[in-house]
Amino acid sequence: MSSLDILAGRLPDGTVNTDPGTLREHAIDSWSLALLRRVRGDDLPEPAAVLFPARTGEVATILAWASQTGTAVIPRGAGSGVCGGAQAQTQAVVLDLSRMDRIGEVDTISQTVEVQAGVRGDRLEDELTRSGLTVGHYPQSIAISTVGGWIAASSAGQASTGFGAIEDVLLGLTAVLPDGEILRLRPVPRSAAGPDLRRLLVGSEGTLAVVTEATLACRPRPPGWEWLAFSYPDFTTMATALRDVRRAGTGAAVLRGYDETDAQLGFGALGHASGCVALAGFPAGPPGLAARKQAAAEIMAAQGTELGARYGEHWWQHRNDAVQTFAQIMGPDRTFGSGVIVDTMEVAGLWSAVPRLYGSIRTALSGHAQAVACHLSHLYPSGSSLYFTFLITGADDDEAETTYRAAWQQAAHSCGEAGGTITHHHGVGRLKAPFLTQDLGETGAHVLTRIRKALDPAGIMNPKGLRP
Repeated sequence: MSSLDILAGRLPDGTVNTDPGTLREHAIDSWSLALLRRVRGDDLPEPAAVLFPARTGEVATILAWASQTGTAVIPRGAGSGVCGGAQAQTQAVVLDLSRMDRIGEVDTISQTVEVQAGVRGDRLEDELTRSGLTVGHYPQSIAISTVGGWIAASSAGQASTGFGAIEDVLLGLTAVLPDGEILRLRPVPRSAAGPDLRRLLVGSEGTLAVVTEATLACRPRPPGWEWLAFSYPDFTTMATALRDVRRAGTGAAVLRGYDETDAQLGFGALGHASGCVALAGFPAGPPGLAARKQAAAEIMAAQGTELGARYGEHWWQHRNDAVQTFAQIMGPDRTFGSGVIVDTMEVAGLWSAVPRLYGSIRTALSGHAQAVACHLSHLYPSGSSLYFTFLITGADDDEAETTYRAAWQQAAHSCGEAGGTITHHHGVGRLKAPFLTQDLGETGAHVLTRIRKALDPAGIMNPKGLRP
């Protein structure tokens, strides 16, 4: 009897799946380079099995078995990660949490919700609508990503400026450690009981434990949104205006700023021809909206030209269209043909570094890419994220891959030189692992390695993930 047969005997029927089609489907996630390699026909590593637990206890059984047998485990949510964080290995098992999709108690007094890790974002929001609540976590991938994936990748949603990122709404969690022991961290608004173990698992990408359940903070669902939009002659002027709106306490939950290229891509349907674009979105409902919106408008109008609310309304209606566009370009149908890669690079830095980050990374990518666009989408009093989208072309897929790697290498180096972090909310995966030491420093990378060894001495948890 094989070790997989032994495991199957400890789990409900249908939990262990070795169907060839399922193994192939779970071999990669949505990393551009992995998708290109699949379409190119590369022989990609496939797992020995895909496991579909439905309860925390089943995950504990799986990880205890894996530690005993030395079997590598690759945790997976919905497979929408774009950095290669859930790439399979030969003889490994992929732990697919999609059957852990139960939405538990909605506590309307505390405004919290209990969920399993496999719950997808759109379904969660639909359920909370019945109680007039929202988590307020709206990643572009909301319909194809899970709560567990948000925690694993340290996700941030499109309204994070006002509603916070995943660490800000994560109140409690249940996780299974590599040896099968279950860790339960009760939901509380804040605790000083030692280092925050919840935060330790945010961004851990399945290398320290498998998060199986979470309690998330909610808030009243806005009945609508009101918008401001202004045009600016250059990126730095636009960024400065948005920074000042963020610091003024106007209550804008969405702040976004597009360079000229990204503005033309996003608002060309409205006839936008030139200039950068800044958006400010205000949830309707909280008191003082008119005065707060007016304060933001005065700041934005100082050096900008008003464009009208239709820009914000257009963005809100089409804000997730890029997910489908990406699938068309990088999927099996390959709208643009072979030799084409589209990818994104989301970095972050202090406001004093933002102009340098924009200029140096854009220059680095432009040396290899046919098109580069950038926008600001997650703003803080001290700094901002910068989200680059770029298009690589080559005579064939091999040339495109070589150019893609060179673009990433130079852009990541430029990010570090300008004082930024290589990732704001997409995580690390295989793609950014070579630059992890640049971000953390030698000592920081060593600390991360020591934490992993302490929790996972057998080295079974996503072994090639978060490897400096």
